[in-house]
Amino acid sequence: MTVFAFIGFGEAGGLLAEGLVGAGAKVTAAYDILIDNPAKAPALIAKAGKIGVSAAKSARDAIQGAELIIAAVTCSDSPAAAESVAMAIAPGQTYLDINSTSPMVKQQNAKIIEAAGGAYVDIAVMDLVPPHGHKVPMLLAGKTAASVVPLLTQYGMNAEAIGEAVGAASTIKMVRSVFLKGFSAILIESLVAASKVGAHEKVLDSLQVTFPQIDWREMADYYATRLIKHAKRQASEMHEVSDTLEFLGMEPFTAMATAMRLEWVADLNLQDSAEVPTDCASFLRAVNA
Repeated sequence: MTVFAFIGFGEAGGLLAEGLVGAGAKVTAAYDILIDNPAKAPALIAKAGKIGVSAAKSARDAIQGAELIIAAVTCSDSPAAAESVAMAIAPGQTYLDINSTSPMVKQQNAKIIEAAGGAYVDIAVMDLVPPHGHKVPMLLAGKTAASVVPLLTQYGMNAEAIGEAVGAASTIKMVRSVFLKGFSAILIESLVAASKVGAHEKVLDSLQVTFPQIDWREMADYYATRLIKHAKRQASEMHEVSDTLEFLGMEPFTAMATAMRLEWVADLNLQDSAEVPTDCASFLRAVNA
């Protein structure tokens, strides 16, 4: 039985851990910086305890005895997470970096982990974790990526090794995000602008005619409500995308515009409003209030 530990226990980490436990894996512990927040620690402890996972007080405590350490933190916290694990990682332990960062950050994280004696694998999560859970498609890159794949797939994970070069998986994720995050930002921008003149329903009607295979009202509801919770994180990711494009020799015009629109959504603070929007229509009403 493969033993897992988690660094970061937010939406992605929690769902992956839950799926692994359900598939018969042993997940011993998870560490999240929220454990140091008196207001949020009880919910974190309860969330971990519900699936039989210990909420560790530190990264050092979390990784004791684990073979695979899954790092699932925000992209801005990725270097700090690698540093915290490097202080305690031992030979035979592998750090699986699933964070949405540029290939340059992944390469730096790899140096930190490998210098401390651990193995490092760059992992790109290639779809939304919900609703896939631990079966979400993943690409793996690194010296030990090929040997890690069977340790994951035995528990139903959808993992594919694509090579030994750290950053190869992350690069694919970053360039994919140009389209996917850009799509959500463009859709929201279009609908908010249309709502200023009462035309958002007409825009959706027109999109439905042009692309009839997509349910555009369902799509609008999905992105409007998801971005209320995730726009800040996604905006941060788009800055990583921009860095990647510049590294590849491209001006990141679209990526930076997407980051700006997502930051605009985040700054609305709708998640903290008295009535959190539950669909696109209520989102637009809140924006125009």
